[in-house]
Amino acid sequence: MIVGGAWQGKTVCAERNYPAPYRIVNHYQEVIRSQMQRGEEPLEEVKKLPLTDEGLVIICDEVGCGLVPVDAFERAYREQVGRTGGYLAAQAKQVIRVVCGIGQTIKP
Repeated sequence: MIVGGAWQGKTVCAERNYPAPYRIVNHYQEVIRSQMQRGEEPLEEVKKLPLTDEGLVIICDEVGCGLVPVDAFERAYREQVGRTGGYLAAQAKQVIRVVCGIGQTIKP
């Protein structure tokens, strides 16, 4: 799993560290938004993924920093990204946080 703020270099980090045949799923936070818009529960949906797949790399933006949104959906979305990201990080063999293009391994 690779996390970090928007436009911090997560995709470049993934491509550099996980070349083919790894499968990179980018912008996972948008998957969560789409699931919520369809009335699905993102944390339950992520539990259906084959997370034991050694070749799967998930990239997700950190969306919980900054001002708390006024809009109720946006607050719920932010919470779901955090909860789902926490679940993914717990399941991942490795977690890299990228800031200013620099990846730092925070797990193991």
